[in-house]
Amino acid sequence: MIKGLTTSDLKEVEETFYQSFSVEEAPITYPVIRDLIAEKTDPEALCLGYEIDGQVVSAVAFSPVYFPHSEITAYILAPLATHKMHQKKGLATQLINAAKAHLKDNGVGVLLVYGDPEYYGRYGFCADLGKRFIPPYPLEFAFGWQALNLNDEELSPGPHEFTCVNALSDPNLW
Repeated sequence: MIKGLTTSDLKEVEETFYQSFSVEEAPITYPVIRDLIAEKTDPEALCLGYEIDGQVVSAVAFSPVYFPHSEITAYILAPLATHKMHQKKGLATQLINAAKAHLKDNGVGVLLVYGDPEYYGRYGFCADLGKRFIPPYPLEFAFGWQALNLNDEELSPGPHEFTCVNALSDPNLW
């Protein structure tokens, strides 16, 4: 079952991240979702979890990004994790698809992601569109920067520079 995450879910979300990522990556990724669940953003971040038998076993966060010189509305997907005992069951797919539908219904035009192009390409993310959006920090792996247009509106070619919420405003994450 999909649910909105709150601070009361943090212990389970932490377990999910530490069972999903390596011992090097988990201490970097978990604090991002922890902070996004707790941080008040405008517009509000969307943090979703997939619960099985009362336990959150998959979690994702979508947070707003801000364009100082554009009317584009966009969110960035980061981070995403599924407990190793529940991977390959489509839970992350259900979370991503539910979030995409919710954000589209609420007028969000673009989703951004920094991750594996093969994985995120399954959801419609595209590196060519991603090139129109300039992240706030240099990317270690530029090939992983992607975007998805949620509506049929034509996007200007850009480049569109943006800033992020506090939880993602760390150059080491990029």
